[in-house]
Amino acid sequence: MSLNFVTLDVFTSTPYSGNPLAVVFLDTQGITQSQKQTIAREFNLSETIFVHPSQSPTKRTIDIFTTDCEIPFAGHPTIGAASWFLTHSPEKGVTTLATKSGDIPISVQNKETNYVAAQIAHNTHIHAARFELSELLRLHPTLKPFLREGTTFPLFSIVNGMSQLFIELETLEALAAVTPATGGELISAAETQHLDEGWRAGLVCVYFFVRDVQDEVLGKKVIRSRMMLGTLEDPATGSSASGLAAYLALTEGQAGQKIEYHVVQGVEMGRRSDIGVDVTLDAGKKVEEVVLTGTAVSVSEGKVRVPPA
Repeated sequence: MSLNFVTLDVFTSTPYSGNPLAVVFLDTQGITQSQKQTIAREFNLSETIFVHPSQSPTKRTIDIFTTDCEIPFAGHPTIGAASWFLTHSPEKGVTTLATKSGDIPISVQNKETNYVAAQIAHNTHIHAARFELSELLRLHPTLKPFLREGTTFPLFSIVNGMSQLFIELETLEALAAVTPATGGELISAAETQHLDEGWRAGLVCVYFFVRDVQDEVLGKKVIRSRMMLGTLEDPATGSSASGLAAYLALTEGQAGQKIEYHVVQGVEMGRRSDIGVDVTLDAGKKVEEVVLTGTAVSVSEGKVRVPPA
């Protein structure tokens, strides 16, 4: 027994850039969670999604797996799935992705560029504690020349179970100096005291960024970023970019304002990724809407054998 699959490079229109994603199409027989995990491990990408058979002309259900576990939400699989159904697949009319985090409305943002938009679920939270410089330098000692004594860093959750530690740097030289965490150490959401009670679940991504970088490709200023999760560097992290945009909007925006952010990630890896995030604040200056935007390009297709149950 085998299943059809495609691979896409997400947050790019150039093959072999952006963040790779495997898209596996389930048939009516279905497979077990263990079999899905084995297939995701075989692809060995940051995420693999499994598309369930159609039960509605407007909604498709997807499961998102890393090489280690199933997760309820991630940005680049969401944009990859949205791009597949809206701009690649012969199947038309899909307007919603059903995920473990909830239903996600999707739409074409720009027909000329094939940019798609996904209105992502959010439950934003700024944590009370801040991360100490000494602890950051223990994990990332190469940044010592670029950070001031006494600096502390915020932690933020875009949803419960998907948290980010934001490290703002002043120059691209500092961003280039970022290395994986010493010994591949992860910040444990379950064990750290930096996350507030009731929020200690899921992942804590370390997201490094530099503001107001003049981008030669786009001809405008962007946020440049890198994400580290232990030994892993990700070329495009939609959830972290969404979290950063929401955090900046909450701390610097005005009530009722819609703010557009453009994040460029993956340059240091040779896999440039262009990530758009629009954040709308309501009259009470709470996050009303987070819309993640991007595009994807098809790279390969084929069949994958289903492993034994």
